[in-house]
Amino acid sequence: MRRATKRRRSGLRRILAAVAAVFTAALLVLLLRDTGRIYPNIYVAGVKVGAMERNTIRASPWVEGARPAMPLPETSIVVRAGDASYRHKLDDTGVAFDLERALDRAYAVGRTGPPLQQVLDRLESYARRTDIPIPAVVDDRQAIAFARDCARRLNRQPDNASVDVEGTKVRVTPGKPGVEVRVGDVPAAIKRWADSGCRGDLQLPARLTGALVTAEQLTSVDTLLASVRTPLSGSSRNRRHNIALAAAAVSGYVLMPGERFSYNAVVGPRTEETGYRTAPVIRSGKLVPGTGGGACQLSSTLYQAALRAGLEIVARSHHSRPVAYTPAGFDATVAYPVIDLKFRNGFEGPVVLRARVHGGRLECQVLGPGPASKVELTRQVHWIQPPEARIVEDATVPPGKRVVEVKARRGVRVRVYRRQADAAAGRGQLVSTDYYAAEAAVIRQGSVAGKVPTTTKTSLGSSEATPETASPARPAVPSGSTPAPGDARPQPPTGPKKTS
Repeated sequence: MRRATKRRRSGLRRILAAVAAVFTAALLVLLLRDTGRIYPNIYVAGVKVGAMERNTIRASPWVEGARPAMPLPETSIVVRAGDASYRHKLDDTGVAFDLERALDRAYAVGRTGPPLQQVLDRLESYARRTDIPIPAVVDDRQAIAFARDCARRLNRQPDNASVDVEGTKVRVTPGKPGVEVRVGDVPAAIKRWADSGCRGDLQLPARLTGALVTAEQLTSVDTLLASVRTPLSGSSRNRRHNIALAAAAVSGYVLMPGERFSYNAVVGPRTEETGYRTAPVIRSGKLVPGTGGGACQLSSTLYQAALRAGLEIVARSHHSRPVAYTPAGFDATVAYPVIDLKFRNGFEGPVVLRARVHGGRLECQVLGPGPASKVELTRQVHWIQPPEARIVEDATVPPGKRVVEVKARRGVRVRVYRRQADAAAGRGQLVSTDYYAAEAAVIRQGSVAGKVPTTTKTSLGSSEATPETASPARPAVPSGSTPAPGDARPQPPTGPKKTS
C-alpha cells in the first residue's frame, strides 16, 4: 500500500514538472517570439503605445494624444537674461521634438541587448509601466541666430548710480548692472531647458557687468558746490538743440578724486553725424553759420561752475571776441579736437557734473563732498577804445550819404581773480588774463561821380584804456559761438564718469 502511494505521488510530481516545463517553454517561446508590436505597458509622453504595431502607429489617434506633451512651435515663451526679459516664439529657438526617435525607443524595449536582457526587459514590460519621454533636438545654427537676436534685445550697458538735487538736498540713486548674453553657451542652455519639457522661462546664460560708478562711491556727494545759469533768450531752435545735446553728454559725469575732465573727450565731435545742427559760430571774429553752434555756451557755463566749486582749472581759452551770454573773462571756447576745456577734481571725494536746459536758461551744477566753501570771483576790466574808423569811398552809395558796414567794438583786457570768502583780504588767486581786441568801424560813403574811390581814416574817440573792476553780471542777450581753432587765444594752465 505504501509503495503504491509513493508511486502515485511520484507520478503526479512528474506530471506537474512536465506541465511546468511545457508552460515555461511556451512562455519562453511567447516572450522570445517577435510579434512586430511594441511590448505591453510601454508609454510615450504619457500615452500608451503598448501592443501597437510600429509601422501603423503614425495613423493611430495616439499622435494627437501625444501632442499636449509637445509645446507647439507657435507657443509663446518668456526669455530671460539677468533681470531683462521679453517674449518669443518657441519655434525661433531651434527646438523640435522627435516623435520618431521616441517611438523607436519604445519599439526597442525588449529587442536590444543580450538575449537574457531582452527576456528580462520583456518580462518587466508585463510587470510594470515604462514611460519614454519625447526627446528634444536643437538646431545649433538656428539657436545661435536666436541667441544673437536675444543679445540684441537684452544686452544693455550698466546704469551708473546717479545724483539728483531736490531743493537743497542731494539724493543718490543706485545704478543697475549691465547684461551681456553669452551667445556661444545658448544652444546648450536651450537643450537643457527643452529636455526638462520646456517648463518655466528660458533662462539664457548671461554675464552681469558692474556699473563704473556705484552708490557706495557717491555716498560723500551730499552738497551742491556751485550752480551757474546763463540765458538762452534769442537763441534759435537749432542752437538750443545743440546746447541740450551737449548738456546731455556732460550731465551725470562723475569726476573721481585726482581725475581730469575734458570737454572734448566727454562731448565728442560736434558734427551732423553726431546729431548737431547748423547755428551761429565765431570764425575769424565774425558770426557765421556752422555745425554745433552753441556748444561754447555750455563750456563757458560749465567753466564758471567749476571755478565757483573750487575745481582746479587745467586748460581754458577765451573767445576772440566777447560773447553776449556771459561777461568777458568768464567764457571758455572749445573747438574739437584742438581747443579744450579741462579741469581737475582736487577734492578727496568724487564730484558730479549736471547740466540741463530749463526755463529758457542753461544751468550747470557741481555736486560734491560738503561743506561747500563760498568762492568769490572778481574781474578787473580795462576797456580799450576802437581804432580809427575806415572810410571807404563807394560809388554805389548816394553822394553825401554814409553806410556803416561794420560797427566799432571796444576791446577789453580782463583779469579774473578767485578767492575763498573766509580767506585773508585781497583779490585772491589770479585765474586768467584775457585780451579781446578792439575792432574799427568800416563806413562806406558816397563818392563824387568820376572821382577815384579812396580809403581814409577818421578818429571816433580816445583809444586810452579805462580801468574797471566788476563782479559778474548776467547779460541780457545771448549769441552763439563755436570758434574755429584760430579764433581762440590760448591761456597757460593755472592749475583738478558719468552717472545715468
